[in-house]
Amino acid sequence: MEMGRYFQVQDDYLDCFGDPKITGKIGTDIEENKCSWLAVECMNRANNEQKLTMLECYGKYDPKMIQRVKNLYKSLELPKLYTNYEEIIHTKIKRLISNQTSNDVPCNTLLLMLDNMYQRTH
Repeated sequence: MEMGRYFQVQDDYLDCFGDPKITGKIGTDIEENKCSWLAVECMNRANNEQKLTMLECYGKYDPKMIQRVKNLYKSLELPKLYTNYEEIIHTKIKRLISNQTSNDVPCNTLLLMLDNMYQRTH
């Protein structure tokens, strides 16, 4: 479960801040009004004025409004929050894998999957 959540948070982050030349896709979560990790964290941390910006700009197919949302994310230091989250969750998942008692999936396989996800850019 934690690995799946980590993958989704990572995907949401890369949708907004990933380099399309590396990710191979142009992120559209903002204009498609998706309930992404970034949008939720933004609303959790935003003051009233910032929340109004989100309400005004989120879900609009306008490059200026999309950029305002991205600027808001940056002003709330969401890229830094993501980096911190990634470090914490990576450590947590490694610990969970090491402490598992089931032999359904070998620990080495899970650790390899985690290593492939960690700090990915695409």
